[in-house]
Amino acid sequence: MPLNDRAAASAFPPRAARLGLALALLLPACQGSEPPEVRTSGCPRCDAARSAGALPRGGIDECSGVVASGTHPDVLYVHNDSGDDARFFALGLDGTPRAEFEVAGATAIDWEDVARGPCGGGGGSCLYFADIGDNEGERERYEIYRVEEPDALGGGTGAQTAESFSLVYPDGSHDAETLLVHPITGALTVVTKEKDKRDRAWVYELAALPAAGGTATLAEAGPIEPPAGGASFTAGDVRPDGSGVLLRTSSHVFFYPMTPEQTVAQALAELPCVLPVAAEEQGEAIAWLPGGWNYVTLGEGGEAPLHQVSCQAP
Repeated sequence: MPLNDRAAASAFPPRAARLGLALALLLPACQGSEPPEVRTSGCPRCDAARSAGALPRGGIDECSGVVASGTHPDVLYVHNDSGDDARFFALGLDGTPRAEFEVAGATAIDWEDVARGPCGGGGGSCLYFADIGDNEGERERYEIYRVEEPDALGGGTGAQTAESFSLVYPDGSHDAETLLVHPITGALTVVTKEKDKRDRAWVYELAALPAAGGTATLAEAGPIEPPAGGASFTAGDVRPDGSGVLLRTSSHVFFYPMTPEQTVAQALAELPCVLPVAAEEQGEAIAWLPGGWNYVTLGEGGEAPLHQVSCQAP
């Protein structure tokens, strides 16, 4: 081999060596992007998702949030995504219409989720509507509207008056679709939908709401990543007894056990279980049902099917 050829060979390793070097450099990056593991013990034992009914024809054409009533047995509250008025609907567990309510003192820029928790002072049962959507990432503040659960569901249209609370992030704008309210403390947790450069969403929390009409800054609690399926969280709910949290993406449902000492954000930092979910077009909503371990899910779209999953305690 001529001298200049030998020099070239020493400067550039053989093809096989170059390939091995490339794989060695690439492997840590690939390993770093692998999704986290999932929990295999301490999980609810669930049957497959089953059809429970469908949303009624009419005003609910882009359902974005659902929560079970704490006052009226077998009742769900749902609301539409952006583009609708400030209103919500009461339905039976099969989707049968029960009532519609306009929300006075509220606007609807981009309502993305609803949760149930204690009212001011820790008593009563209130609904929390989360105007936290921000597809363009240009909002400076976001709104939570707290409404007492209706006393009666007489059909037709009623009205409820909301208390308004403004939220800001410590680091600018974020798009989010998940609001979680602790059923005992009333602390708020928001899980973002938009992700950082490492494809992770982030968890933010607020220990207590400000006075009605006031503004509070959420505290950053840490990143979170779906361990399987779609990359974006679209909804969640805390068990009424505070023993666990459901989060969902468009394709998967995850359960995060929670102890009495933990905050919701601390529970979300642990490994989750993977639970059943039906194939839904743009799955957008999930809620626990009171009195057990069952939950319901919904997708967007007019007359979307309502699914229920029956589970036993871990």
